[in-house]
Amino acid sequence: MSRRDSREAAVKIIFQNMFTDSRLGVAGSGTAVAEKACAPDCAQMIEAYFECAPEEDCGELDKVYISSILEGVLKEAPSIDQYIIKNSKDWTIDRMSRIDLAIMRVAIFEILYREDIPASVSINEAVELAKKYSHEDAGSFINGILGSIYSESRA
Repeated sequence: MSRRDSREAAVKIIFQNMFTDSRLGVAGSGTAVAEKACAPDCAQMIEAYFECAPEEDCGELDKVYISSILEGVLKEAPSIDQYIIKNSKDWTIDRMSRIDLAIMRVAIFEILYREDIPASVSINEAVELAKKYSHEDAGSFINGILGSIYSESRA
């Protein structure tokens, strides 16, 4: 499994769990719910995903990478969502598509907390995932938000 495939799997797992895990859900106030819930841990999320997608080949190193992304997004969801809120003009998080949120959360985590991943790679991958899984304008929307966050993080 390539790094790109691992990132895509992480986005899918986050998207899946946005419906059941209060740490990833969308609260009416426009921020991620931060309280701990009776949700599966990252290893269980990954195992459940690959049980449902047996055609995807995932090695132990892939699972380690995916787990690091999931753990980081779960831990930093409230601050990541604040970046999204701050940089999305005239949009609230509860109005955004959940797949767009999942894509942005992974990319923002990588931009802000993963120095081993170039920001340009995270942004480009996010745009490609948006083109694949979301609506026609999602790539531009996500690119604009991530570009603003990247610029802000370098200032």
